[in-house]
Amino acid sequence: PLDAPRPDLILDNPPCAYRLTEQQYHGERTDGPGGAGTTVAQRLAAHGWKVVKTGDSYYVPLNQPERGLIPLLLDAQGVENLTDGERVYPTLTGRRDGPLTVTGFTCLAGATVTGPVTVRAGATLVATGSTITGPVTATGAAGVLLADSTVTGPVRITGTTGAISLIDVTVTGPVDLARNTTGTDTPLLADTTVRGPLACAGNTPAPTNLGLTNTVHGPRTDQCAAL
Repeated sequence: PLDAPRPDLILDNPPCAYRLTEQQYHGERTDGPGGAGTTVAQRLAAHGWKVVKTGDSYYVPLNQPERGLIPLLLDAQGVENLTDGERVYPTLTGRRDGPLTVTGFTCLAGATVTGPVTVRAGATLVATGSTITGPVTATGAAGVLLADSTVTGPVRITGTTGAISLIDVTVTGPVDLARNTTGTDTPLLADTTVRGPLACAGNTPAPTNLGLTNTVHGPRTDQCAAL
């Protein structure tokens, strides 16, 4: 097609996220509309993208809606090249048998995990196209973002301070989102199948489904009653 990108602009090995420093994320720029001062944080927020602060870095996962635009802004090869974000590649792509404890920023892509997954306080789990057999438990995490993945076992996410996103996920077991406080970043639970009860309580703000209905084979309660 006439509007196809040049070969040098196509990422043959796409990352799972981009990492930004404090200066890159919050440093003021003068390339906003009319030369107005703006920041990368403001530009990303205008697109509605989720950004997770983990440690002293800011991560922009690619397993979220309109992800195809993210490299255009944050990759050194990007057409707009808002800033040169560091490409973060998956930390697990194959098979893992046994427990997985997430500390820092961990990205699963096309991975198969047989065993419990535990996301520690302040850590972030990003999983795309992955299969987990075992419970997924996150307590006080910075972020949990699952997309196009399957979990056989309960999913319990509590006390998250950054971002929550479950999109096109199939869970065989209960899902519980409780007491997550994510500021202006609304938790997403969309186009997901839950074979078990779905419970959401005490989350600020309450989860949304982006207008994409979830399929729940069990009771839906509290904040998720209408999702």
